[in-house]
Amino acid sequence: MPITNTLDLETLSARMDAWASEETTKRGRLVRAFRKNLGNSPDLQAARLALLVGYAESPA
Repeated sequence: MPITNTLDLETLSARMDAWASEETTKRGRLVRAFRKNLGNSPDLQAARLALLVGYAESPA
């Protein structure tokens, strides 16, 4: 399922899995916060997802 023109759900999920183990990076903390739904807010979750998509689309 395409999320954007250059990113699909499987790719995003695989990258999030890899990032979740990164203890000291912002994207690692962001993935863990997204998965735990910290704050229990749909607005926060949407913002986190938007940031994660941005990280996933940017070149390595």
